[in-house]
Amino acid sequence: MKLKTFATIGLISIFLIGCSGDGKNETEEQVQEVENIKELVHDYSVGNLESPRVSITARELLVTNSDNTETIYRLPEDEFFVSIAPYIEETHP
Repeated sequence: MKLKTFATIGLISIFLIGCSGDGKNETEEQVQEVENIKELVHDYSVGNLESPRVSITARELLVTNSDNTETIYRLPEDEFFVSIAPYIEETHP
C-alpha cells in the first residue's frame, strides 16, 4: 500500500513540475540587466538605437527585435518610469 501511495505522489509531483512553467520559451523572452536603463530609454527615444517595436511600462522596457524575440529590461526596484505623450488630435504611433 505504501508503494502505491509513494508512486502516486511521485507521479503527481512530476506532473505538477512539468506544468509549472510560464509557457514562454527562453528564446522568445530575455530579461536583461543594464547598468544605466535611463540612457537606454533615451537612446531609443531619440533614435540612436532602433528596433521594430519598443514600449515601456512603469517597471520595464520591452524591446521586440527583428526576429520577433522580446527583450525585457527591468527598472530598478526603487524607480519607476512615467511616459507622457502630448497630443492635439492623436498620440504618436
